[in-house]
Amino acid sequence: MPKFLLLVCLSLLPAATACAADPPAAAAPGQSLQIAVWYDGPASNLTALNGLSWIFQQHHRGVTVSLSRHATITAYPLLLRWSTIDPGGAPDLTVISSSWLPQFAESLAPLDSVATSAPASRIVSPALELFRIDGRLRAVPWSLAARTLVVRSDLLAEKRLAAPKTWEQVAEVAAALHSPPQRYGLGLPGAERAGGAALLQEMIWAEGEELAAGSGVVDLTRPGTVRALGRYLALAKSAQPEILTWTQPDLETLFAGGRLGMVVTDTWAVRTYKSMPGMPSFQALPLPGGRQPLGHLLGDGLAVFAKGPRRSLAVQYAQMVLMPQAQRKLVEWGGLPVHQELLDEAGKDPLLAALVPTVPQAWIIPPAQPPELSSALDYALYLALSGRATPEQALAAAQERLRAGGTPSPPGAPAGAS
Repeated sequence: MPKFLLLVCLSLLPAATACAADPPAAAAPGQSLQIAVWYDGPASNLTALNGLSWIFQQHHRGVTVSLSRHATITAYPLLLRWSTIDPGGAPDLTVISSSWLPQFAESLAPLDSVATSAPASRIVSPALELFRIDGRLRAVPWSLAARTLVVRSDLLAEKRLAAPKTWEQVAEVAAALHSPPQRYGLGLPGAERAGGAALLQEMIWAEGEELAAGSGVVDLTRPGTVRALGRYLALAKSAQPEILTWTQPDLETLFAGGRLGMVVTDTWAVRTYKSMPGMPSFQALPLPGGRQPLGHLLGDGLAVFAKGPRRSLAVQYAQMVLMPQAQRKLVEWGGLPVHQELLDEAGKDPLLAALVPTVPQAWIIPPAQPPELSSALDYALYLALSGRATPEQALAAAQERLRAGGTPSPPGAPAGAS
């Protein structure tokens, strides 16, 4: 979801598996579902989420829906409290970042019946895999985003440059747009736990490499991984100074101020850019790949608390969320379409058109990927960007740290992005 993360705890809505023509389902008087929302914006922006409740209630007359807003910063502490010392105070459903699923999976109800339902078959596979832990679906797609390369289209036109499609072309365009200190060709995150590991992993994917082999053993020293880190290092020549101090949010702000020619971000940020007055002209491109563009999905899912007194009703709500009319509301809320029916519509949106073809086969960072791996990639970036090691040496050192059981990073802020 947007950078102002949303976490919603849903409670007052039963299942919407029936079609619109079916009669409303009966509900016990006073039955309700609770939805907790982590959201820092104005209440007027919640219209789309209220629309979800309306859809559900058309089939569950007598059920009420309560949408509770909480500050984004309280998302992780509240999830921790509801999963440990205060399960009785938990809402019926909650929106949760895919990266947090391993920690909270035991407190969440498996959604096996939802995973095999007809509505689930219309959701693109990566969007469901993003929320599977040990083969069991623990959440349904709620607010997803795609990572994207955002480029100043006005500068491309001014310099008569074609939009880059490969990382080699990104390097060429970045060099052409680089005009320090007024403008830098490309924004690169370099601070620890600040987005660099995710970008490096995307570059590794573009080389056709996965960090874990089929056996699940991580090998950071493969040729494609070394090439990806070498490319990151080469791109730094056309990036902002003091790379090791920059975070992903810093770079997104710098791009909005007209100080970057390109930055890798997500579709939540792109939607924000679109609504900003005075924003330079830009276009969103898919991530460069090898022979074809790359897709990368991330974001938040809707989960059901296992010990909730209205668990059955909450599971029905989760299934309703997979229906096309519900997914359309989530797209209005700011998410990326992942329902087959909505992808065709999204292809007509100039903002998303270039990204839509990559969604059905998009890559994901598996929820079970250990945080130590991200720390190892950050360590390799630090060694290479600081000049302390070559890409080969940096990755070998990161591999050794991973083998020795490097210290895991603590949980970060809720996010689909970064």
